[in-house]
Amino acid sequence: MKVLEISKKDLKNNIDIIKNMMIGNETDDNGQKKQIIAVVKSNGMGIGLIEESKFLVENGITFLAVATIDEVLALSNEKLDCKILMLSPVSNENDIKILLDNKVTLTIGSMEELEKVEKILEERNEEAQCHIKVDTGLARYGFLYDDTAIIDCFEKAKRLKITGMFTHCSKPTDEKWTRKQFNRFLDVVAGVKASGYNPGLLHLASSTPALKYPDMRLNAVRIGSAFQGRTMVKNLGFKPVGVFKTNIEEIKTLPKGYNISYGNSYTTKKQTRVAILPVGYRDGLFMDKHRDTFSFIDNIVATLMEFKKIFKDNSLKVKINGKEYKVVGRVGMYHSVVDITGADDIKVGDEVVFNLHPLLVSDNIKREYN
Repeated sequence: MKVLEISKKDLKNNIDIIKNMMIGNETDDNGQKKQIIAVVKSNGMGIGLIEESKFLVENGITFLAVATIDEVLALSNEKLDCKILMLSPVSNENDIKILLDNKVTLTIGSMEELEKVEKILEERNEEAQCHIKVDTGLARYGFLYDDTAIIDCFEKAKRLKITGMFTHCSKPTDEKWTRKQFNRFLDVVAGVKASGYNPGLLHLASSTPALKYPDMRLNAVRIGSAFQGRTMVKNLGFKPVGVFKTNIEEIKTLPKGYNISYGNSYTTKKQTRVAILPVGYRDGLFMDKHRDTFSFIDNIVATLMEFKKIFKDNSLKVKINGKEYKVVGRVGMYHSVVDITGADDIKVGDEVVFNLHPLLVSDNIKREYN
């Protein structure tokens, strides 16, 4: 058995904290209650696309955001009582038609995309909604923040109704830079309003900036990892919700001087009792999110962190019957080995608990809500 167990109680706790903090009794400039857009891309940020989405909707979150056509189709099949925003602009004609068929709010990041969607809507004699994506410094999708074509979109959009605008922060822990992106976005919004158009729902803040910079919440926030209780902002009462569990498949006693796993990277120093687990790096063990910042300072900090690891125990640990035990030897694709020497109460079939980040757990592993 292999499962990522999600605590409904802890997830509900995180949802309530976010709702109270981000919405409360606040309204936007138009007197409308502020909104939470739940980002459920990448298999619900690791805790299950369908399972998390259903739970969010049951608990009052009625606007979801995804990043792929497959995610759109999976959610549409569930017929949830919510709106869906496709975060990624789409230029393929068939993909656009799929999004329109499923009444999804599109993201438009270029005039070419807008014109293509308008043409399809004209042919179908339909209308649809979209949000305009503004690139304020991430250099990914979207109109550059100083592109006058943003105003042209409001002029040329006929059947496509622009109901929102958004941008994304590239380094939310850096307040000075994030405020620069924030001000660029506000300037774009001001230009739209000055031209006589309603920019609609405005959202810049994902989990980290939404928690760190309250004034950047505008009239909507996009929350993903904070629902899992895994944030860069501490002491807010969030609780991690995902626990990976499996069971011991075999137990054996190895003599002193015996090599364990590939590469002979670990040799027993004495007679050693080990438990064999049916999980490996294919399931997410010893995987990690890649560092994606490469400035000089970031590299110095990362190097110092790696250096500090030399002087402390960095071995992967698991819990069996409430006690911690070390994984020994190199983790294989499908199996791993745990040193249980001295624990005579452990037996085949006992439950083993790992503290793994849900995003790193293979999508093939069942997500179970309890």
